[in-house]
Amino acid sequence: MYAALSIVSFFVLLLLTVPVAISLGFGAIIPAWFGAPTNTGQSIRTIVTAIDSFPFLAVPLFMMAGDLMTRGGLAKRLFSFADALLGRLNGGLAISTVMACMLFGAISGSSPATVAAIGAMAIPLLLNQGYDLRFASVLVTTAGTLGVIVPPSIPMIIYGMSANVSVSALFLGGILPAATIALLLMGYAFWYGTKNKDRITTTAGQTSILKAFRSSFWALLAPVIVLGGIYSGIFTPTEAAAIAVGYSVFVSMVIFRELTFRGLVESVAQTSLTIAPILIIAGTGAAIGRTLNLLGVPGMLGDLVGGNVSDALMLLLVVNVILLVVGMVMETIAAIIVLTPILLPLVTQYQIDPIHFGLIMTVNLAIGFVSPPVGANLYIASGLTGLSVVRICQGLLVPFALLLLGLAIITYVPGLTLGLPALLN
Repeated sequence: MYAALSIVSFFVLLLLTVPVAISLGFGAIIPAWFGAPTNTGQSIRTIVTAIDSFPFLAVPLFMMAGDLMTRGGLAKRLFSFADALLGRLNGGLAISTVMACMLFGAISGSSPATVAAIGAMAIPLLLNQGYDLRFASVLVTTAGTLGVIVPPSIPMIIYGMSANVSVSALFLGGILPAATIALLLMGYAFWYGTKNKDRITTTAGQTSILKAFRSSFWALLAPVIVLGGIYSGIFTPTEAAAIAVGYSVFVSMVIFRELTFRGLVESVAQTSLTIAPILIIAGTGAAIGRTLNLLGVPGMLGDLVGGNVSDALMLLLVVNVILLVVGMVMETIAAIIVLTPILLPLVTQYQIDPIHFGLIMTVNLAIGFVSPPVGANLYIASGLTGLSVVRICQGLLVPFALLLLGLAIITYVPGLTLGLPALLN
């Protein structure tokens, strides 16, 4: 009864348009007011201790690195290199857009930031070459999910903290799933380009691959330094985030000279405004997760599912449906913090590896970025193009189905997520 009270009060407050962080906080403390064996004071302490974490520092730092690279011209050069490399194919510019989202995601760790940075450059170019406006909007919206699937990923950092598993192992495990999603979306872009090749023009070939590589060298070096340092054990993900910020400042201000001191100050201010609500959500999300744990929700869920689900394959299907629905209505970080302590004990009973489950959760919630009504990527793309969210959603059928196909492959082929961590460890 107390667990139901916590969950229902949270959703009722959300429906009343109460901010997510406050809804989570009330969901954490309300059961104690009605005699539940929980402690309001401990819930409040959990809010503070949840964000007093060294690994969590990586979140604002990666956000700031992504913003600096957009302001300092690194994102623009990543896109130019991708176009020089792939632009000669049918639908080459669209394929390049997917690759650019992957490269930028390997620095920023954020899906909305990827849509904003790459979309602002790619969409006007796609329109100039004859691509349909809705196709361009849908492509950037869906390819933006790579921002949180390709490592380093902010949701992976949050899951690693919540599940007490290695963030570096999650990053390694995320490489092949990200490549799978990217290849599916590139295939969609190639199909569109082949179908409409009579009206699509191209500027590919005006810049050689070698020249584009030279121009983009310092931008391409960023993910190599960040990910290479993590995988080689030279520094932790949090230290890598700090290095990414320092590298972005140096390259943007000294080499490219496109970032001014004023722009640097604005980036710090923008990152602060972005991370503040996330910190509050992280704290209150941890508090409600602790409350639900104390009330025995994981055990009750395990008993419920255990009596109706016979094997791990069916369990993964059920979990995927739950996560897809949650991703449609709940902010990603809050969803991870709340659901990890509930679902992780359940899946481990079926011998599902926590790293594998973490990447399944990441991909599910990445799809939430393109799922109405909450999907942030939809609103960013709408702002960039002027198309309504409804119009963008009408064109999502095929790419959304490809995202679900990618999720199914990642879910039921655990070698994609566990192969590299096992090989390199």
